[in-house]
Amino acid sequence: MAAAAGGVNRLAAGGEERRKWKWQRSVGSFVAGSSAGMVSSAILQPFEVLKTHMQARDGPSNHTLRGAFKVVLERDGMTGFWRGTGPACVRVGLGAGLYFALLGPVLSSLQAISSKSSGSSLHDKLPMAITMSAGSLTRLLASAITCPITVVKTRMEYAAASGLNYRGTASALLAIKRTEGLAGLYSGMVPTLLRDAPYSGLYLTLYNRIRYQLKVHLDTNSRSQAHISFVSGALSGSIATLVTHPPDVVRTRMQLDRTNHTGIVSSVRQIVQVEGMKGLFSGVLPRLGRRGFQQALSWTIFEEITSWVNQKL
Repeated sequence: MAAAAGGVNRLAAGGEERRKWKWQRSVGSFVAGSSAGMVSSAILQPFEVLKTHMQARDGPSNHTLRGAFKVVLERDGMTGFWRGTGPACVRVGLGAGLYFALLGPVLSSLQAISSKSSGSSLHDKLPMAITMSAGSLTRLLASAITCPITVVKTRMEYAAASGLNYRGTASALLAIKRTEGLAGLYSGMVPTLLRDAPYSGLYLTLYNRIRYQLKVHLDTNSRSQAHISFVSGALSGSIATLVTHPPDVVRTRMQLDRTNHTGIVSSVRQIVQVEGMKGLFSGVLPRLGRRGFQQALSWTIFEEITSWVNQKL
């Protein structure tokens, strides 16, 4: 009887330990993802500023990279290339933290209901349907939560051309809520989700496949596999960015519009009529550079931090 009770107690203790481990790993994933996102955002913010200027309806010099660079430099100097860094770090830090913290549980849940999955993590080769679904669902939630901060970030990045200045992220959120209501804070949310969900699903699938193939063909005896994470992140981020760029142009136009709050269809129609199909790819070069390098940095930092955290648990 006592032995049986002891066995039950040990099982209960084991279950409690597993629950604690899962909770700790989610917190570790949030911290790792948030840290990686904020570091990469601060470093690469000039790419985002240039992209926003190129995508604006009244963008400089027919939306060219050279024209955008000239406008920012002449009106704000070198510091202008880091406008919007505050809300960018908040948005990416919170969004990436949520994304990485939720990714594990969502992935595990999808694997549990799938009879085709034999892998246990992104380090294994997983079915495309699972990685696409996990990436899309996780990003949908994170992007919806951070949409108001995305609006602030976009407007602060375009301050050199628009002349609109906010004192900070919090004051900007209050100002937009006061003058435009919730519609202003959530402007462009639909194209944001149409961009982020397919992007993350495609990106996560590509990252999983590329990383798996690199591990198979390269010498992975070393403890650190940062080089594999970096290359996998860069390639996956670049490909997914190119495929999902048009919704990003529409999102920028809608979030910079402070009066009409035009819809997706009218925004696309206006872009195509005035600029042609190439208008849907305005700012693609700086976004490719930023996204490719950001994903390379983010996943490298995330993988290294989570590896260290898991060793300590």
